[in-house]
Amino acid sequence: MKDFNRLKQECIEEIEGVGIELGPIKSWSINTRARSRWGLCKKEVDGTYSIQIAEALLKDDRISEKACKETIIHELLHTCKGCMKHQGKWKGYAQLMNRRYGYDIKRVTSGNEKGVENYKPRSIAIKYVFTCGGCGATIYRKRDSRFTKYYRHYGCTRCGAVDWRKQTVRRDPA
Repeated sequence: MKDFNRLKQECIEEIEGVGIELGPIKSWSINTRARSRWGLCKKEVDGTYSIQIAEALLKDDRISEKACKETIIHELLHTCKGCMKHQGKWKGYAQLMNRRYGYDIKRVTSGNEKGVENYKPRSIAIKYVFTCGGCGATIYRKRDSRFTKYYRHYGCTRCGAVDWRKQTVRRDPA
Protein backbone atom coordinates (compact mmCIF):
# COMPACT_ATOMS: atom_id res chain seq x y z
CA MET A 1 0.00 0.00 0.00
CA LYS A 2 1.23 3.46 -0.88
CA ASP A 3 2.19 5.90 1.89
CA PHE A 4 -0.83 8.21 1.79
CA ASN A 5 0.54 10.76 4.28
CA ARG A 6 3.80 11.15 2.35
CA LEU A 7 1.99 11.52 -1.00
CA LYS A 8 -0.43 14.02 0.49
CA GLN A 9 2.40 16.13 1.91
CA GLU A 10 4.34 16.03 -1.39
CA CYS A 11 1.24 17.22 -3.26
CA ILE A 12 0.66 20.11 -0.85
CA GLU A 13 4.30 21.18 -1.16
CA GLU A 14 4.20 21.03 -4.98
CA ILE A 15 1.02 23.13 -5.12
CA GLU A 16 2.36 25.71 -2.69
CA GLY A 17 5.66 25.65 -4.62
CA VAL A 18 3.99 27.15 -7.68
CA GLY A 19 2.30 29.83 -5.57
CA ILE A 20 -1.22 28.40 -5.38
CA GLU A 21 -2.97 29.09 -2.07
CA LEU A 22 -4.98 26.17 -0.70
CA GLY A 23 -8.12 26.51 1.39
CA PRO A 24 -8.45 25.15 4.94
CA ILE A 25 -8.70 21.35 4.99
CA LYS A 26 -10.66 19.98 7.92
CA SER A 27 -10.26 16.26 7.26
CA TRP A 28 -8.82 13.60 5.00
CA SER A 29 -10.23 10.10 4.65
CA ILE A 30 -9.76 6.97 2.61
CA ASN A 31 -13.04 5.86 1.06
CA THR A 32 -13.24 2.06 1.12
CA ARG A 33 -16.59 1.96 -0.73
CA ALA A 34 -15.89 4.20 -3.75
CA ARG A 35 -16.32 2.34 -7.05
CA SER A 36 -17.01 5.07 -9.57
CA ARG A 37 -14.75 7.92 -8.46
CA TRP A 38 -11.14 8.35 -7.43
CA GLY A 39 -11.64 11.25 -5.04
CA LEU A 40 -14.05 13.78 -3.59
CA CYS A 41 -13.68 17.28 -2.15
CA LYS A 42 -16.60 18.53 -0.08
CA LYS A 43 -16.99 22.09 1.17
CA GLU A 44 -18.36 22.13 4.72
CA VAL A 45 -20.75 24.78 6.07
CA ASP A 46 -17.95 26.33 8.14
CA GLY A 47 -15.89 27.01 4.98
CA THR A 48 -13.42 24.17 5.49
CA TYR A 49 -12.98 21.19 3.16
CA SER A 50 -13.12 17.43 3.59
CA ILE A 51 -11.23 15.30 1.08
CA GLN A 52 -11.76 11.62 0.36
CA ILE A 53 -9.45 9.44 -1.71
CA ALA A 54 -10.51 6.02 -3.02
CA GLU A 55 -8.77 3.15 -1.29
CA ALA A 56 -8.18 1.50 -4.69
CA LEU A 57 -5.67 4.25 -5.58
CA LEU A 58 -3.55 3.40 -2.58
CA LYS A 59 -3.89 -0.39 -2.52
CA ASP A 60 -3.74 -1.30 -6.22
CA ASP A 61 -0.09 -1.83 -7.19
CA ARG A 62 -0.92 -1.29 -10.87
CA ILE A 63 -1.69 2.37 -10.13
CA SER A 64 1.48 4.46 -10.01
CA GLU A 65 2.29 7.00 -7.29
CA LYS A 66 2.14 9.68 -10.00
CA ALA A 67 -1.44 8.69 -10.90
CA CYS A 68 -2.34 8.74 -7.21
CA LYS A 69 -0.80 12.20 -6.77
CA GLU A 70 -2.76 13.49 -9.77
CA THR A 71 -5.99 12.62 -7.96
CA ILE A 72 -4.84 14.11 -4.65
CA ILE A 73 -3.81 17.34 -6.42
CA HIS A 74 -7.10 17.38 -8.34
CA GLU A 75 -9.02 17.34 -5.04
CA LEU A 76 -6.66 19.81 -3.34
CA LEU A 77 -7.20 22.32 -6.16
CA HIS A 78 -10.92 22.32 -5.35
CA THR A 79 -10.06 23.93 -1.99
CA CYS A 80 -8.70 27.03 -3.72
CA LYS A 81 -10.96 30.07 -3.79
CA GLY A 82 -13.41 29.84 -6.71
CA CYS A 83 -12.34 26.33 -7.70
CA MET A 84 -15.16 23.99 -6.69
CA LYS A 85 -16.15 23.48 -10.34
CA HIS A 86 -13.84 22.16 -13.06
CA GLN A 87 -13.76 25.52 -14.85
CA GLY A 88 -11.92 28.83 -14.85
CA LYS A 89 -9.36 29.04 -12.06
CA TRP A 90 -9.46 25.29 -11.30
CA LYS A 91 -8.72 24.48 -14.93
CA GLY A 92 -5.92 27.04 -15.04
CA TYR A 93 -4.34 25.68 -11.86
CA ALA A 94 -4.58 22.12 -13.21
CA GLN A 95 -2.84 23.19 -16.43
CA LEU A 96 -0.14 24.95 -14.42
CA MET A 97 0.53 21.79 -12.37
CA ASN A 98 0.54 19.68 -15.55
CA ARG A 99 3.13 21.94 -17.21
CA ARG A 100 5.35 22.27 -14.13
CA TYR A 101 5.36 18.64 -12.97
CA GLY A 102 4.34 16.62 -16.04
CA TYR A 103 0.99 15.54 -14.59
CA ASP A 104 -2.21 14.81 -16.47
CA ILE A 105 -4.73 16.40 -14.10
CA LYS A 106 -8.15 16.82 -15.66
CA ARG A 107 -11.85 16.71 -14.83
CA VAL A 108 -12.39 12.96 -15.32
CA THR A 109 -9.87 10.12 -15.45
CA SER A 110 -10.74 6.56 -16.47
CA GLY A 111 -9.35 3.45 -14.87
CA ASN A 112 -7.42 2.71 -18.05
CA GLU A 113 -5.63 6.05 -17.70
CA LYS A 114 -4.67 5.08 -14.14
CA GLY A 115 -3.27 1.76 -15.35
CA VAL A 116 -6.18 -0.52 -14.40
CA GLU A 117 -9.41 -1.62 -16.02
CA ASN A 118 -12.40 0.54 -15.24
CA TYR A 119 -14.01 -0.42 -11.99
CA LYS A 120 -17.65 -1.20 -12.68
CA PRO A 121 -20.08 0.59 -10.39
CA ARG A 122 -22.79 -1.63 -8.98
CA SER A 123 -25.98 -1.32 -10.94
CA ILE A 124 -28.79 0.14 -8.86
CA ALA A 125 -32.27 -1.19 -9.52
CA ILE A 126 -35.11 1.21 -10.23
CA LYS A 127 -37.01 1.90 -7.02
CA TYR A 128 -39.79 4.25 -8.20
CA VAL A 129 -41.78 4.84 -11.36
CA PHE A 130 -43.77 8.10 -11.69
CA THR A 131 -46.39 8.56 -14.39
CA CYS A 132 -47.91 11.92 -15.30
CA GLY A 133 -51.71 11.86 -15.13
CA GLY A 134 -51.88 14.56 -17.79
CA CYS A 135 -49.80 13.21 -20.65
CA GLY A 136 -48.53 9.80 -19.51
CA ALA A 137 -44.85 10.80 -19.34
CA THR A 138 -42.83 8.38 -17.22
CA ILE A 139 -39.96 9.15 -14.84
CA TYR A 140 -37.77 6.46 -13.27
CA ARG A 141 -35.82 6.99 -10.04
CA LYS A 142 -33.26 4.69 -8.43
CA ARG A 143 -32.83 6.61 -5.18
CA ASP A 144 -34.85 8.70 -2.78
CA SER A 145 -34.68 12.40 -3.60
CA ARG A 146 -36.58 15.61 -3.08
CA PHE A 147 -38.72 14.69 -6.09
CA THR A 148 -39.56 11.20 -4.78
CA LYS A 149 -40.65 12.67 -1.44
CA TYR A 150 -42.56 15.71 -2.71
CA TYR A 151 -43.61 14.61 -6.19
CA ARG A 152 -47.11 16.07 -5.69
CA HIS A 153 -45.56 19.57 -5.80
CA TYR A 154 -43.77 19.12 -9.14
CA GLY A 155 -45.21 19.89 -12.56
CA CYS A 156 -44.59 17.75 -15.62
CA THR A 157 -42.03 19.29 -17.97
CA ARG A 158 -43.99 18.01 -20.93
CA CYS A 159 -47.53 19.20 -20.20
CA GLY A 160 -47.26 21.18 -16.94
CA ALA A 161 -49.76 19.01 -15.06
CA VAL A 162 -49.19 18.50 -11.34
CA ASP A 163 -50.70 15.02 -11.31
CA TRP A 164 -48.18 12.24 -10.70
CA ARG A 165 -48.94 8.58 -9.98
CA LYS A 166 -46.24 6.88 -7.89
CA GLN A 167 -45.44 3.20 -8.18
CA THR A 168 -42.88 1.62 -5.86
CA VAL A 169 -41.10 -1.22 -7.62
CA ARG A 170 -40.99 -4.40 -5.56
CA ARG A 171 -37.60 -6.01 -5.22
CA ASP A 172 -37.26 -9.71 -4.57
CA PRO A 173 -34.93 -10.35 -1.62
CA ALA A 174 -31.69 -11.78 -2.90
